[in-house]
Amino acid sequence: MISHALTTWIILLFLLAATLIGLGGLLTRKNTLQTTGCVSAAIAFLLQTASFFLGFHKSFQGGLSAGAYLQIVAWFTTLAGLFFWLKLRQRTALTFAAPLCAALFAMSLPYLEQTILLPQTLRSSFYVLHIGFLFTSLALMAVAFIASSLFLFLERRIKSKQRIKGFMQDMPALSVFDSINKVCILACFPLYTIGILSGLLRSKPVYGATLSGDPKEIVSLIIWALLAFVFHNRLAASWTGKKPALTMICIFLLSLFSLLVVNTLMPSHHSFMGN
Repeated sequence: MISHALTTWIILLFLLAATLIGLGGLLTRKNTLQTTGCVSAAIAFLLQTASFFLGFHKSFQGGLSAGAYLQIVAWFTTLAGLFFWLKLRQRTALTFAAPLCAALFAMSLPYLEQTILLPQTLRSSFYVLHIGFLFTSLALMAVAFIASSLFLFLERRIKSKQRIKGFMQDMPALSVFDSINKVCILACFPLYTIGILSGLLRSKPVYGATLSGDPKEIVSLIIWALLAFVFHNRLAASWTGKKPALTMICIFLLSLFSLLVVNTLMPSHHSFMGN
């Protein structure tokens, strides 16, 4: 019988193949290899989607495991990368998203059986709304992080008049990375806002207060404020280039801190360890 652990290993192997082949194609400047890497990531995405429908992420108690949460983040990140590849014909986002997703899957392995039980009051359509929108926005942050990092790397080489050679000659123009960053910001802020609002509205009947001082709430509101800041400046102040890139890198790193530190090491309603 196919188990959740076995599907995790299979999907991880496809993501590792996507990483090695995709980055290998980028370094050797072979478009066929890079495309093959993207196809491998797409296969991993389809396999993971199938595992959702087969119920491999469900626990016997009706909750989700800590490992499943990490895998869901990877699924949304791959989805965002696939969008930029299939819709905008940009393979770079998916090529660099693959190693991030592979890392998330590898990190999920020890926690596949560690169930996170939800209070009965949260087992409703609210949960899908809250988690779905937040995870989608987190995936967009991941893609923005990749685009921003590459933008800053290439911009520094150009401004310092270092020679652009090898695979870097095949990288998209700075304007392309900036456009990817902009699309992610414009989509991410409203999605994250809906996710946060749905959580706050549900917090009072469940925990007795809209804001309970939970570490996850505090970090999430800081992330929301930073997203609002960069969203406003992208639209009102016509921010481009380095400033939004640096801001999105900080936002993504703070989001990782929220997911990997707050959810695992701090006392929180959202703790992976305290349920």
